[in-house]
Amino acid sequence: MHYLFDGSFDGLMTLVFETYRKKNEVEAVSEYMGADSLLETCFIASDVAKASRIKGFMARSLGEEFVFMVKAAFLSRRESRFRAIVRTLHLSCGMGKAALDLLDDSVLDFVACQREVQCEAHRFNGLIRLRQMRDGSMLGVFAPRNNVLPLILPHFTERFPEERLLLYDENRRLAGLSGEGKTEFFEVAVITPQETGDEAELRDLWRVFFDHLAIRERVNPRLQRQHLPKYTWKNLTEMR
Repeated sequence: MHYLFDGSFDGLMTLVFETYRKKNEVEAVSEYMGADSLLETCFIASDVAKASRIKGFMARSLGEEFVFMVKAAFLSRRESRFRAIVRTLHLSCGMGKAALDLLDDSVLDFVACQREVQCEAHRFNGLIRLRQMRDGSMLGVFAPRNNVLPLILPHFTERFPEERLLLYDENRRLAGLSGEGKTEFFEVAVITPQETGDEAELRDLWRVFFDHLAIRERVNPRLQRQHLPKYTWKNLTEMR
């Protein structure tokens, strides 16, 4: 059976609840996009109460680290992530965290999904460049492969608690705004930065510092690409 849900985290947790007793029938899990399918499908409507029961079980029996892994896997770009999460949670209901040690294809996929997301989030924690805007806010633009914005914004909010921050994911056209103790996410088709007058000068100074700090004889492009993948370069001041 191909199961569909509304694309929300609560919707997926509801699906986990509803399919537990017929878990062997879960052949595929996808977000419902409004198009008809030739496959036999079943749409599971989101139910807050049922989703809360699954989230409560995870927190009590599997621990906060496991909960974070599930949330990270949910943000993965892999199409198989939803089924991997559902299958892993079904196994965990009977085996606990020991389910992560299984050589089950879905569990291995789940571990790979959350690992990719957490690694990319860690990478962009150090690679996002903030720019001062005329309204006093700080803007950071990046283009991640996975939907890591929800993991990154809290990091920068903690680092700059007094600043009004706006992080923009170009690939998903998703913006995260943090300031005055509030955090919100919204879709933005295009952003038009209004930088302060001295922002360009600051970027030039950073490039001069970066160039003079480098030791030409020790330049290693291959190693550089391992630490700074080329897809991250276009938004790095020093790589332009």
